[in-house]
Amino acid sequence: MPTSPHGSPDRGLKPFILAIHREALKTAAAKGLIGSLAQVAALQDTASLASVKAGRLVTEEEVMRLLLRERRARKIHEAVGIAPVAPLRKPAAPSRFRLGRWRALAMGVTQSTSAGLAGKVRL
Repeated sequence: MPTSPHGSPDRGLKPFILAIHREALKTAAAKGLIGSLAQVAALQDTASLASVKAGRLVTEEEVMRLLLRERRARKIHEAVGIAPVAPLRKPAAPSRFRLGRWRALAMGVTQSTSAGLAGKVRL
């Protein structure tokens, strides 16, 4: 299974890599590693374990790209969840059909839907 041109791992590996990385971070913290050293250790462990499951070499760069993409997506979803902003749209102008219908109703002319073509009223 070749690496995609964007350097991201196969789709089936994505949930596996995310779960393994969370566990690797916990393991690094349990070992007493903090900060950047913990991040690097977790990244190396994740890449190593993902390579075994994928049956090919999964680089640390691929894992990091996936993690950054997920963080970015999570931030976007959190921002949307906190303050949903409706898109500003200009209200649509009424169609010619609706204008004619309103004019007919205003003049007191009603159309019977059951009358078929013979019951249609022209203005």
